[in-house]
Amino acid sequence: MKYKVIALAVSSALLVACGSDNNNSVEAESYTTVQAFDGAVRYLDTFMTCGSEPEVFIGETGGEGKILIGEGNFPLFDEDPTQCDFSFREDPNFGSKEAIDESNSKPMPNVAYSVPGSLIVAGEPIAGTPFTTLIAKRLQEQPDTELDEIIDSVFEESFPAGTDLTDTQKSQLLSDPSTALASMDEQTSANVQASTIILSDALIAQPDKDSSDLTNVTKTLATTLAADPNFPVNEDGNPTYVDVSEELKDDTNFDDVVNTEPGDAEIPDDALVPGEELPPEEPEELPPATGGGGTTG
Repeated sequence: MKYKVIALAVSSALLVACGSDNNNSVEAESYTTVQAFDGAVRYLDTFMTCGSEPEVFIGETGGEGKILIGEGNFPLFDEDPTQCDFSFREDPNFGSKEAIDESNSKPMPNVAYSVPGSLIVAGEPIAGTPFTTLIAKRLQEQPDTELDEIIDSVFEESFPAGTDLTDTQKSQLLSDPSTALASMDEQTSANVQASTIILSDALIAQPDKDSSDLTNVTKTLATTLAADPNFPVNEDGNPTYVDVSEELKDDTNFDDVVNTEPGDAEIPDDALVPGEELPPEEPEELPPATGGGGTTG
């Protein structure tokens, strides 16, 4: 079944009726939710490229890792969002705060996520995650392969053995990951969270590696992490995380993991870091455009 068809049928709506208190702007009738997620990543700079137009800065993600884009800001996006690509990264020329994972307070200044237009469905949320980034990479490596086939293979190669997701959950992981995780049993959720964290670090450490090596490392280390009784929360009930990006930057270390069977890899005990969930914060709301130019305002 085609994932975009599923998304249209079951994924949560992204359009919310909302206005603006900016007296100099035109009131927007609807907003599109754009999110950075590895757990939700707050304060991550967000950019969009539509068609042949140059990249534009959208804003800095707010609470829940989200930005709400008012209808009327970007005519090409309003016309057809699938012609637009999104990227998320820290850029000192734009954002003012350092990116951080809301779910466990892990610093995220080095992450870089992307969402190709082929993953976007009009009328649905947009999420930039390690998996949308890896899928974008594999689409470049295998341009003649069907998108559905790439999605299936990326998930199968990245998750610990026994992680069985429905087509709906796979679709939601690429557009509305919070809803997807909430629909999973405890162990499946732990498996997916572990793979997301490890893949994020692997992409930081070795962004130019072949996608098959990245999924290999992800599955191997995530299998160990997901089996740890102190993940994703420890015995005190506090969220935990690991950061293996520095270790994986070493080519020898990376290759050693590639050559290790899932379940045999070790993650040092002191690598499991206790964190805390950040207090709630409202998502950033991008005001409607003041005219027809589609600028960031």
